[in-house]
Formats: sequence, structure tokens, C-alpha cells
Amino acid sequence: MKFGTILLAGCTMCASSLTAFAQEEITLRHGTFLPANVNGTVQGSQVFIDELARLTDENVKIEFYPAEQAGKSREALELVKVGAIDIYEIGTAYFSGSDVPLWGLLEAPNLVESTCDATRAMRAVGDPGGILWQTQYEPLGIRILSYYVYPQFSLSASRMKVTEVSDLKGMKLRNGGGLMERTVFELGGVPVGITGPETQQALQRGTIDSWMGSYPSVRDYGYYRYVDYGVAGFPMGTAGIFAAMSESKFQALPEDIQSALIEAGKKAEENFCAFMDVDQIKAIEDLQTEEYGMEIYTWTAEQVEELAQITSGVVDKWVDDLEGRGIPARDALEQYRAALPN
Repeated sequence: MKFGTILLAGCTMCASSLTAFAQEEITLRHGTFLPANVNGTVQGSQVFIDELARLTDENVKIEFYPAEQAGKSREALELVKVGAIDIYEIGTAYFSGSDVPLWGLLEAPNLVESTCDATRAMRAVGDPGGILWQTQYEPLGIRILSYYVYPQFSLSASRMKVTEVSDLKGMKLRNGGGLMERTVFELGGVPVGITGPETQQALQRGTIDSWMGSYPSVRDYGYYRYVDYGVAGFPMGTAGIFAAMSESKFQALPEDIQSALIEAGKKAEENFCAFMDVDQIKAIEDLQTEEYGMEIYTWTAEQVEELAQITSGVVDKWVDDLEGRGIPARDALEQYRAALPN
């Protein structure tokens, strides 16, 4: 047998072996801090799980652990990095002030309104080769599979009535952390850092005056039971819940499984953002019905301009601080803006 024939036969055997390996059943453990029945899970996580099963002919099985069953939300990044869990949905707000500062891009006020626009821009700067990949994900050894970005935050659950910008002064506001804390300071509020699961009790006890978040969460998590008011009409920034896997785990998987994970992630995030863009509007309407009993004020055009002026320097100060630490926030912001629709 000639050498070329031997080589061809050997390559054929290698390809057959890879195909056989890729067809073996693989089980991945997937955790989130969200409950199993909320829209974040139903419209995001479950879509990812179903699409992954379809793309792999059900050769990849997901063991799903909602509601912090696989670990606390503030431990999520470490759980992924050390391989204690294969996939965990990481709340960006818990790490934008520390390990992943460029996630603060999401928290910029008055920058973007559409959830899908923010989702696509975040993927553009976060995929391999992008600035977030190079400066944040690669050094941490993680890969983001799905970008679940939430609708723009407002004072969506408030115990105090707000109809003037000056009403925000002195209010204890639970916010997304990081850059969003700066926004609260500029508005004269008092930023309070608590986790999502702690919010309901904080509203009930009066530990916070208002929760800055999206309206679907107010409806779905039952925050409306402890508040009477909300405000809409000015984007205060937002946060995301990103499905992450360690890069070493990702690279250890067959190439066809890697491709399936990427495609399932894109499918899930597109489904999630399209749903949320619509549900934000619906939730605002729902919450003002007799069933929910909230009163939601919409900022006037003059008040929107006032808010824009007050918060105009927030992003610049954030950029300067990160640049001083050697983090390329200016380039990241420019690339993020460039990825948004004109």
C-alpha cells in the first residue's frame, strides 16, 4: 500500500472516530439563579435547551438547575471558571463593578432603548476577536453562549410617588450596580446593592424606596404587591443574564457540539430579546389595571431632557476611571456604539 493511501486511510479512521465521539451522548449541567417559571427562563434558558437538543439530535442532554440550586448568583462566575458547573447564567450587575467591568456598557443611561439592539451590540463586542472577548472573557477563561439582555430599567417599583426629577433626591434605590450606581448618585439618590432574590423583602420592609428594573420583573416577581408607583420614559441603563461556560470546557467538546452551543445560544437570545421588547410595553399596561393596581408616571419631554443633562457626564467619568486602571473602556464604548443602529 502506498504512503498516500495509508495516510488517507488513517485520516478516514480519524474522521470516523471524531464523528462517533460527537454522536455519543453528552450531559451538561446548566444552572441559573432565576426560578423555573419566569419569562427569563421560559423565553431564554428553555429555548436554548430545546434548540440544543434539536441541533444535536438529542445527543446533548441538559441537567437544568434553576433558582440557585447549583450555587448562589454572586458565586456564578467562580463556579463556571473552576468547572463546578458546565453552564451558569451570570447576572452582569453582580460583576460589572469587579471582575467584568466592561459589562458596565449595558448600564449606560440614555444610550439604547431596544433590548434586541443592546443584545446584538453586546454580542458584536463579545464574540471571539471582539474587545470584550480579548480584555474580559479570554483572561477569565470563559465563553458567553447567550446574551440575555433585559429591557431598559426605570424606577419600576416604587413605594414613593415620583412625578418630578427632584423627587429622586434622597430615595434609596436598588440598582444594577457598577455604572448604574453613578447614575443614581447624579440624580441625588442613594444606591443600595442587594441581589434580585432579596428585592421583594427589601420593598416589603422599606429597606429600599424603589427598585430600578424592568416592568416584566415587577409583574412576574410580584413586586407590585408592595408598591403603588412606577416611572417610565427614560432609559436608565439595563443589565443582562449571560449564559457562560469555561473556555477549557468548551474547547474539550467536539466541534459539532461547539457549533450547536453557539447556534442554540444565538437562537435563545434572539427569542428572548424579541419577547422582552414586546413584554415591556405589555407589562406597563398590565400593571396599571385593577388587578395589579399600580400608577405609572411617564416623564414629559422636558423632564427627559433634564434627566439627559443630569446624567450626561456619567459615562465619561466611568470611561476615565477604567482607562486609569488600564481597561480600554473608551474603545469598548466606541465599538459598542458602532454596533448599535444609527
